[in-house]
Amino acid sequence: MKSITPTSTAAIAILASSLQSATAEGTFPFSKPLFRFTPFHELSETYQSIAEEKLGYMEVTWNNHGIAPIEKKGWDQLTSNERDAASMLGFAEGTWDCFINHYEQYSWDDLALKGAQAHYRELGWTQAHWEHTITEVPYSEARWWDQLTDNEKKSANALCYFEDNWDKKDMNPNNTFFPHAVPDFRYMPWSELDAVTRNVAGGMLGYDEDTWDYLGSNVVEKNTFLNLEPEEREGALDLGFYTHTWDCFMNHYQSYFWSSFHEDLKIAITTLGWTEALWSDDSETAPGSEDKLWSDLSSTEKAAATRLCYFEELWNQEPITDWFDYETGANTGVTADGPVPKDIDLDIFQETGYAGKKPGSVGMGAYTVAGNLSPSYRALVSSSVLALAVSVGALLLV
Repeated sequence: MKSITPTSTAAIAILASSLQSATAEGTFPFSKPLFRFTPFHELSETYQSIAEEKLGYMEVTWNNHGIAPIEKKGWDQLTSNERDAASMLGFAEGTWDCFINHYEQYSWDDLALKGAQAHYRELGWTQAHWEHTITEVPYSEARWWDQLTDNEKKSANALCYFEDNWDKKDMNPNNTFFPHAVPDFRYMPWSELDAVTRNVAGGMLGYDEDTWDYLGSNVVEKNTFLNLEPEEREGALDLGFYTHTWDCFMNHYQSYFWSSFHEDLKIAITTLGWTEALWSDDSETAPGSEDKLWSDLSSTEKAAATRLCYFEELWNQEPITDWFDYETGANTGVTADGPVPKDIDLDIFQETGYAGKKPGSVGMGAYTVAGNLSPSYRALVSSSVLALAVSVGALLLV
């Protein structure tokens, strides 16, 4: 059950009247707290300090909605100091419970009293889903915003969801042609990690030298970020991962349901030859791209693999120790600021857009093009792991 602490009847009645008025698409029961949807580096120093020191945010957790521990609490579950800090930022009970917690702290019955249950029902929720007495997740949890019906969007608006927070927009800066910021820290050999990083990776995520140096070999990488166990997710955050970087660079969306592939992700996965039948759990075959080396992929296949956060060394399953320069202390495969090579044709995403970039804004013309050199950029064979079960919300990414 999502409820932690009972909510007063008076508070429920006030929130119910607000929620019942949110019926038009784009209409929220409370004013949108615009500061919360502003990248961390654009906040004033005062706001940054309050968010970090009093509410426990990090830049990563501020820039990605729904992963900060504080956001799992309803207003009534915040300590008095946390409520004071939230108020200093500009939150009140209604804006916090709606835009930050989305009423997850309430019991199923309380949702009905305050007028939110009908909106969750429209999104496919039942009492059994809410109380976790069945293993299935509501179908809407595997949908991007653009895949929702108009009525579902209206109900989502009433719960203070809109496209950015429903799709968990990544607000972290990223000027590369990779879809998300490159987690360079993950591409150092085990032997070069400091003691703290090694302890976190080993103690909380189950890595050892072999599974760290051979990406994709640790079972933890077969899960989406939100499907990790709580301690594993905490460890991933401590290392510097967040929803998008883990799901893209570690899991490569292998644990997604087919129905969750949408727009540029759908283009990427189908360009590599995958179909719904091949992606299914009981399929024992894979498309031909899975047996190719990076150099044998076409320019459009390389673009598709890049959208899934693969690069050459990873696609070819080379251990980190083979592409790390121990003298300079840097990997020789992928860089965070490298230009797009000529043999990666991002024009395949011109109509759909690319990882949050608008349609028409991608392709060779949008990036600095490398010369004849073709630096190594990510790709990996997904092979056996195709469609693992995901937890509630695990698919609402990018």
